[in-house]
Amino acid sequence: MKNFRVALVQMDSQQDKEENLRKMEDKVRESARNGADLVVFPETVEYIGPDMAGHGSVVPGEITERFSQMAAENGVWLHTGSITEKCEKKARNMSMLFSPEGRCTAKYRKLHMFDVSVEDGPSYRESDEIVPGDMVCLADTDLGRLGLSICYDLRFPQLYRLMADNGAEVLIVSANFTDPTGEAHWEPLLRARAIENTCYVLACGQCGQKAAFKAHGHSMVIDPWGRILAEAGEKEEILYADLSSDVLKKTRKQIPCLENQREDLYQLRCGSVAICD
Repeated sequence: MKNFRVALVQMDSQQDKEENLRKMEDKVRESARNGADLVVFPETVEYIGPDMAGHGSVVPGEITERFSQMAAENGVWLHTGSITEKCEKKARNMSMLFSPEGRCTAKYRKLHMFDVSVEDGPSYRESDEIVPGDMVCLADTDLGRLGLSICYDLRFPQLYRLMADNGAEVLIVSANFTDPTGEAHWEPLLRARAIENTCYVLACGQCGQKAAFKAHGHSMVIDPWGRILAEAGEKEEILYADLSSDVLKKTRKQIPCLENQREDLYQLRCGSVAICD
């Protein structure tokens, strides 16, 4: 990993897909002007409404062309948050990473479906509309090795340990957390993933009132020691932070938990791990 600046674009995406995409283009330009090397967006950034699958995008297609242009015109690494990808049956919740040249270098489909009933909160079965992915995704970039994840994935520490064991230095979480669960769990889960894996965590969330719930916001950048370097509020904003390779190296030297594992007593069952470049 090298030193670099990240911009997390906290958004209040709604049902106007074109307006959401125009807003993304504006925010990428602003982030680049402020020195960002990597720009990260939240979950389901292009459309949030009652018919997610019906508003899905064909990949590759028009939306990937626009993302490619955003990255290339501004010379930044672009993590698209996630979009709803059309497929033959239902849809997929998918993240993409574009290089500063506009090339799509990684695709990640959300592994864990949000099928829950929250007391005093929403009841929702993501699997009614979305097909889960089947691949852990790591992306090799000139910034470092990035591990990709989406929202409910955050509650499954096995995923992040697999990524760390396979060389991840920065863990990206694009999310649309509900306010009740976000208030209780968002920060402690993010800090735990950073501390236990000695990785930077970049967590970019939706904000604002959606049709079924209020989104939590509070996007965060957390260093490998568990310190919150930057935190957003409850409204749209761009959050900036500078990541240091020295902090990563120092933390891993002081707390070598990745090296001290007792693999003779337990084993992470490693399925398919894709390392993209």
